[in-house]
Amino acid sequence: MALRYVRFTDMRHNPYRWALCVLGVFVPLVLGGVPGLLHYQGRLLMDGMAQDGIGHFKFALVDSSGASVFWRNSSDANGDGQPDAAVPLALNRGLYSVLLGDTTLENMGAIPPEVFALETLLLRVWFSDGTSPFERLEPDQRLAAVAYAMMAANVPDGAITSSKLAPGALDAANLTGTLDPARLPPNAALKDPDLLVTSNALVGLLSQQIVALSNRVDTLIGQLSGITVSNVGLPGLVLASPLEQDPVLIQAGLVRFLTFPSSGWISGTAELEPSPRFGHTAVWADTRMLVWGGDLGSGTYSGSGGMYRPDLDEWHTISPLAAPEARARHAAVWTGQEMIVWGGYSAQGFLDTGARLDPARQAWAPLPSEGAPSGREGHVAVWTGRFLVVWGGRNSTGLLADGALYEPATDCWTPLDLPAPPAARTGATAVRTADGLLIWGGEGNEGPLASGSQLRFNAEGTPIAWQPVAADNAPSARSGHTAVWTGQKMIVWGGQHAGVRLGDGALYDPLADAWQPLTAAGAPSPRTGHCALWTGAEMLIFGGEGASGAMADGFAYGPAAGAWRALSAAGAPRARAQASAVWAGSELAVFGGRDGALPLGALQRLAPEPTWHLYRKP
Repeated sequence: MALRYVRFTDMRHNPYRWALCVLGVFVPLVLGGVPGLLHYQGRLLMDGMAQDGIGHFKFALVDSSGASVFWRNSSDANGDGQPDAAVPLALNRGLYSVLLGDTTLENMGAIPPEVFALETLLLRVWFSDGTSPFERLEPDQRLAAVAYAMMAANVPDGAITSSKLAPGALDAANLTGTLDPARLPPNAALKDPDLLVTSNALVGLLSQQIVALSNRVDTLIGQLSGITVSNVGLPGLVLASPLEQDPVLIQAGLVRFLTFPSSGWISGTAELEPSPRFGHTAVWADTRMLVWGGDLGSGTYSGSGGMYRPDLDEWHTISPLAAPEARARHAAVWTGQEMIVWGGYSAQGFLDTGARLDPARQAWAPLPSEGAPSGREGHVAVWTGRFLVVWGGRNSTGLLADGALYEPATDCWTPLDLPAPPAARTGATAVRTADGLLIWGGEGNEGPLASGSQLRFNAEGTPIAWQPVAADNAPSARSGHTAVWTGQKMIVWGGQHAGVRLGDGALYDPLADAWQPLTAAGAPSPRTGHCALWTGAEMLIFGGEGASGAMADGFAYGPAAGAWRALSAAGAPRARAQASAVWAGSELAVFGGRDGALPLGALQRLAPEPTWHLYRKP
């Protein structure tokens, strides 16, 4: 397990277009009494990947040589140099934040005030994911001088003695005004009556500086919670923008001084990688990408697949025992425990069979044939939390407008027999919503469609009715498009109509039954057969087939900002169409597809963070 620091806060999901950058890792959180609290924020990557969940951390404050330890978050009874107990902290895309010295945290000891009298302090950190041994993160991090300002506002009355003053520091020549003797301790350095009446100006000046410093820190901390256009010109404020020449920041008088490039694509191992293919499926199964089936080219179909672990960069072959027969253009869903494969096309024709894979046991179980829909390809398949819903597609009889529900708990199929279903179609998209699923677009009997329906569910998760989707402001008719669900809206983008590729799309709000077009500024070029994923904050578009063939570029669309941005092209991403992709928690993983008639394997991954340009007031 390779660990490394990233000292620039990851801003890619910040809801603001600009983000405040803390270039130092320490910020004084309070100016109150000691022992003080130090706010530390960092980012942890394991084998180049940002992690989510709970991490276990140990902390110590050491000198510049690293030999002397002044504080640990807990005792070191065994003398191994590490604290005995760890502080559990939440990791969000690799980011973590902690108040050092906050005794309300589990296993966190107070920082004694004498630590801040030391000239140089460094923070030492150890980390474990809970299963692996603790590993020290290197290098130790220098404690910025600003943290010592905590002590400045806490000088108690009567604490300044003669030992704290240099010879000649205070005399009648450089002090004016008066000083309240009550503020001095017994045997104070200022015993000359002239000095007692002339030193108030110095104390007043120091007090003003302390207040100004306190206000400055409070201002900076307050600005961490929100940046607006009205305060971008504050002196000393560092802002980040994804624009190399941000017109608003430049107009406010800020100057770009540093750039943090985005990460590039990473190619996965080829060892045990499944053979090149397209028309396959891929699902994300907690920690693994499951790839299965597909067209190997020249009319050869696959009944094999593999499991890929991004954190380990390892492939493992999926067991072929009791696996479904070879096929392509089938559907697959992840239930939380199993992958369900159903339908598709093989050398024997359209298939009405499928199976369930338990990846932990590497065991397949066939789906029942009784009650199953007729064989088909180009259908939609969605997991609702209770049912696999299969609908539409085509077979030798033509386009279909029927479907069925498969419930793993009972191992039974139930016909989806509700009035007013959508028009028959193939190649539609479908997304799961809060109380149903949305089907839209695809190829109908008269050509591409610009219509759709919502299948509504009751509280028990059983379908109860079809409800048409509004046609006003909907995208133009198309097939070969993509759709993602944001948690509130469906985003439709791309595809083709009568051989003409499309580069537009829209958002659909099912509560309002209304469409809103996506901006064309910065949008990807027209394409079909591309991948689309939702990250939790952005829709990612990658690859596809354009006017000149397979494409290797990618874009992200953020609904909050209503803007597109280009993804990194570093790392030589492969041009591909009809690939399968999954969102692996912190990165995009794409496998397979085709470049022209050439089937591809070549798994590649990308953490879709933007390039950030830092601006500040000169």
